[in-house]
Amino acid sequence: MAGAWRIGLVCGALLLAAACADPARERFERAEKELLSQKMEAALAGYRYIARDHPQSRYAPAALLRQGDLYGGYYRNFPAALEAYESLVYNYPKASEVPRALLRTAEIHLLQYLDPSSAAADLERIRKEFRRFDGEDEVLFLLARAYGAAGEDERQAVALAELTERFPKSNRAAEGRWMLAYALLGQRRYADADREFRKLLYIAVDRESKVQARWGMAQSLEGMGDLQGAIAQYEALRGDWGDPRYVEEKIGRLKGRLRTP
Repeated sequence: MAGAWRIGLVCGALLLAAACADPARERFERAEKELLSQKMEAALAGYRYIARDHPQSRYAPAALLRQGDLYGGYYRNFPAALEAYESLVYNYPKASEVPRALLRTAEIHLLQYLDPSSAAADLERIRKEFRRFDGEDEVLFLLARAYGAAGEDERQAVALAELTERFPKSNRAAEGRWMLAYALLGQRRYADADREFRKLLYIAVDRESKVQARWGMAQSLEGMGDLQGAIAQYEALRGDWGDPRYVEEKIGRLKGRLRTP
């Protein structure tokens, strides 16, 4: 009985040692420490080693994601970053890192290659295949930018509306409200733009935001032909707008238009 117990203990110890001696895990943890210590080349070498020599490891998808982030964010080598992300998506389609890789791919397509169509396709794939992705507010924000860059105004407005409705406390939702207001203004949908700028004025907590919201309201009212309302908003900006002379000239021109029969 005692001999069997000793054999079991030895076997358990051997199994534990084998589990602890996971070369992929050890290399990944070392690379993480090197990354935190700003030893970028050493960290990148570690991540590449895992993806190349231990492709079956559970650390391989995370290593590819880190590899792509380093290439894209630190080295600014966007082709290499895309190659890492695409390898992750293709070889590990069910990995939890995939939606993040698709998001990074979309950022590169949109912001570096100025390819909004490819960016939108990446982002729509996240929304279709990874509905529980915790970065969906980021996805919607970038999707709105992609649609705006592609000239798809209606789809941009829909993405921004969903962003602000579903994630009202997100920082991206705050940016999205401004994007939506200015997008509507650019589309000459002045009544809708005025409504959005009024919302922004209502929730604004700092002087700069209030000034920007009033300026948007003034421009929207002017576009609608409500010159009295526009003048009132421009007058409220006196002393706050960065170019007081321009504001005075604007008020003078609008008052002149009112006097013209």
